[in-house]
Amino acid sequence: MTDRHIFPDHTTLVFRSLRGLVASHPYLNLIPSLKVVYRADHDPSKVSLICGGGSGHEPGTVGHVGRGLLSASVAGDVFASPSARQVGAAIKQVPSDKGTILIITNYTGDNLHFGLARLMAQSAGLKNVELVVVGDDVSVPRSRGEYVGRRCLAGITLVCKILGAGSEADMAFQDLVQLGRSLSTHTASICAALDHCHVPGRSGEWHIDEGKVEIGLGLHNETGVFNIPTPAPEDFIKQLLDLLLRQDDPERSYVKFKKDDELVLLVNNQGGMSALEMGAVVDEVLVQLESRDIIPVRILNGPFMGSMNMPGISLSLLNLNNVSADCPFVSTDRLLELLDAPHNSVAWPATSQIYPLPERLRGRKREEQFTEVEEEREEIETGGAKLLADADKIRTAMKIAADDVLALEPQLTRWDTIVGDGDCGETCALGAKAVLASLKKGLGADGDLVQLFRVLTQVIDDSMGGTLGAIFSIFLAGLTTSIIKAVEANPQVEVNPQFFGKMLEEALDILKQRTAARKGHRTVMDALIPFADTLAETGDLSKAAEECKKGGEGTVTLQAKLGRASYVGQLDGEMPPDPGAMAFVAVAQGILKAYSS
Repeated sequence: MTDRHIFPDHTTLVFRSLRGLVASHPYLNLIPSLKVVYRADHDPSKVSLICGGGSGHEPGTVGHVGRGLLSASVAGDVFASPSARQVGAAIKQVPSDKGTILIITNYTGDNLHFGLARLMAQSAGLKNVELVVVGDDVSVPRSRGEYVGRRCLAGITLVCKILGAGSEADMAFQDLVQLGRSLSTHTASICAALDHCHVPGRSGEWHIDEGKVEIGLGLHNETGVFNIPTPAPEDFIKQLLDLLLRQDDPERSYVKFKKDDELVLLVNNQGGMSALEMGAVVDEVLVQLESRDIIPVRILNGPFMGSMNMPGISLSLLNLNNVSADCPFVSTDRLLELLDAPHNSVAWPATSQIYPLPERLRGRKREEQFTEVEEEREEIETGGAKLLADADKIRTAMKIAADDVLALEPQLTRWDTIVGDGDCGETCALGAKAVLASLKKGLGADGDLVQLFRVLTQVIDDSMGGTLGAIFSIFLAGLTTSIIKAVEANPQVEVNPQFFGKMLEEALDILKQRTAARKGHRTVMDALIPFADTLAETGDLSKAAEECKKGGEGTVTLQAKLGRASYVGQLDGEMPPDPGAMAFVAVAQGILKAYSS
């Protein structure tokens, strides 16, 4: 891994990269402010396909936008999911008379943000909006991933290509949804790397030890499930194929294979391998597959879904026979036709020039490829129920909490670098800075708790992104709803710690409808739940903050059940605490400081 980059700051890199992408491909457009790449020649008579996720995985998925493939792609910051607002903008930009399918990676943040965007689209009157959640990684055993399922690797690009061709061929909406889910089910992938990748401007990232290789990494720099001495190339490929193909492993035989099945092989460059070496990898994989009496009917090799500059590969096998059995309306021959069908996307190989560029898109100036949309007005409800409290105390508590989270950023980053993808500190810092900026604009000055949490929900959703941002946004929205109901039931309700604890518990009930995370799962819930429960039971803020701290610090002994940390193998030495939980501990301690003074 190298930590040398032309652009040292990843916070501007994504924006610049997208501008460069669309400038060099005249059939693409970009909404720069929302990082949405979409087809300039979008056809609303076809089913719209939208994919996306964190940046850093190029060429996927922004490079797969085009006729015969994706209608649009939504880019988050590096390794962080885009917000529901970004996804909603993409849905609006590529409307369809038939329906819209959101093809997403099975990571918590993408599930939450794309799921929220789907709910918002449906509430706005759109009838056919469905999720196709793709999980193809076989490295994580069933017993460890029972709450979250398989995470996503490069197999999602096969789903995008086949569904894209199906949409172009006017397949029915529900058939495409069923086909996409079947493709995910019957794809097996495994990733391996010689070193971790490095994100420009991010410190604290680590190397794989010299002479070692990791097998079972995730797309976001997550530590592999197996860390072993580097084997000979033949042994290395054999171990990967065993993980994909062995049928006697109850923990990893996610996909069934039998003699004479028609298989598609995808050999993916994780970002840092030379084309020369990738060719040799393909050759060795084919030699070993042939020794197992397996001859793939299609072979794809190249960069499809990367991890920045990671020197690694992933292998994917798609079983067409299984898919055809699931979906009787497509034969294996038809599936191959869809895989081979023409397109004009940037990154998918071989057929990008099959369609002539429409006359109206020829000779456009660079600026004409950028679509500016009107800045959305903050349409935050201001009427209805109110609940007044001490404005000075509220604002002081928020400032102390935000300052403390900001100061904790380096520690959060260090912890998350060990057990996640290293972005938690930065994500929390963005939220803290946004809260401080809102306080300067007068947030909470009128003392109305209802309006405070309405605005705060929007502030966190717009600024944080990622899984933690979605968790906090949903929690705050639930808290707003709970307070409104309490005031409507009793306009004279007394604002005290016990009342607030009850409101927090009700907000948690709403949050639990959107996430499987519970106490003991090594997530932010290990701090959030004890805080709410203790406050509701005792009305003692000091005790609640203490239980919150115990819960957060106690995550050092827990095995992650959800989120990216659930995929991390056993580490040498003591695990750090969960960074999301510790971020909320800082918030709780900040509130205590304000109300104890």
